[in-house]
Amino acid sequence: MNGSRHQSLFFVSLPELQKLCAITVTLSSQLPETEIRNTQIKICRQLLFMHQDILSAPVIGTLNQISVVMAIPFYKTGICQAYIEKQGATVSVERCHSS
Repeated sequence: MNGSRHQSLFFVSLPELQKLCAITVTLSSQLPETEIRNTQIKICRQLLFMHQDILSAPVIGTLNQISVVMAIPFYKTGICQAYIEKQGATVSVERCHSS
């Protein structure tokens, strides 16, 4: 092989903003300071791996918050909220636009 790399180009359609829901998850204040960052990353990764319909990322500049975006029908199932509660965290902000 000559070491050249093949590049791929993908086309996707973006979902309509009105059909998405964004939530902010706040981790428990009972967590030791040394575990907050690891818990934040762990929950983000688990949400991404468990549910293909979710985007999650730590909130920049915080150690105890996570942003999660999903389709409104998935949000309404309560699956995400149940997982968040099981982890001892809470949904602190919801921004859902129903059509």
